[in-house]
Amino acid sequence: MREYNNLLSYVKRYWRGDEETDPEDILQDVVLNLYTKVDLDTPIENLLAYTYRSLKNKIIDRQRKNKHRILSDFEDEENGENHLLGKLQDNSPDPEEQYEKERMIESMFDLIGQLNPDQQEILVRTELEGQTFESLSQEWEIPIGTLLSRKHRAMSRLQKMFLEKNNN
Repeated sequence: MREYNNLLSYVKRYWRGDEETDPEDILQDVVLNLYTKVDLDTPIENLLAYTYRSLKNKIIDRQRKNKHRILSDFEDEENGENHLLGKLQDNSPDPEEQYEKERMIESMFDLIGQLNPDQQEILVRTELEGQTFESLSQEWEIPIGTLLSRKHRAMSRLQKMFLEKNNN
């Protein structure tokens, strides 16, 4: 019980996920896995360190799932493309709204300029030029999965930079 409170404090310190998941749920998942999946033939030298590492891995896994949920709001389920820039464009007749949209798009392009060249290229070619992953895969001789991963990383970094810029 004494270590339970320390472990729970550890989870609370590092958990930056959704409100739906309680830090106690994460701790209970890890403890359950330790009891049910530990190989008794292979001794664990430092059980406490092993438990903390397991907690850290579980937190990272859950945070990755949450990140994917946020980015998936912009994904086209048919082809896996993410249309964040298309969502920003709106031909609203209100001049104030139009100015704000233009400022946001300009800011987005500034942030795209901070990405590495591979990430910039995949965003420009898929979002602005409307090219498909299949055609880019053939042109660049790179597997589609690699292009999808590259775009996902670009969108994740772009979203992080955008949020940081708007929070400052």
